[in-house]
Amino acid sequence: MRDFVERACRQAGGNERICYDLKLAVDEACSNIVDHGYAGREPGTIGVAFKAEAERFVVTITDHGRAFAPSSAPTPDLTSDWRERRTGELGWHLIRQMVDEINYESDSGGGNRLTLAKRVPRVPPG
Repeated sequence: MRDFVERACRQAGGNERICYDLKLAVDEACSNIVDHGYAGREPGTIGVAFKAEAERFVVTITDHGRAFAPSSAPTPDLTSDWRERRTGELGWHLIRQMVDEINYESDSGGGNRLTLAKRVPRVPPG
């Protein structure tokens, strides 16, 4: 999955930073699906698709795990001493830092679709 995102991003003309940010966000989102979405269930599939648009790169992640709205993810405590903080809760914070847009949809058939988009600076011709 990481290699797929890296290759697709590079082929679409993404620079090192954009590709790294997308790869990290997708990796974290997929880890959450495995750890939380499919926890206590039969293992399921995770689909990852990449689309290069004129001004952004879009990655769509699909699964059939437990529904989870990213907007409900708690904001982590970043001010306390790290030894006093709860473990976890940094994943969605990290994803929010790496991408420009997050869209989540869940359907009645148990499917989830997470769309992550990263703006790509336009390069003037010539």
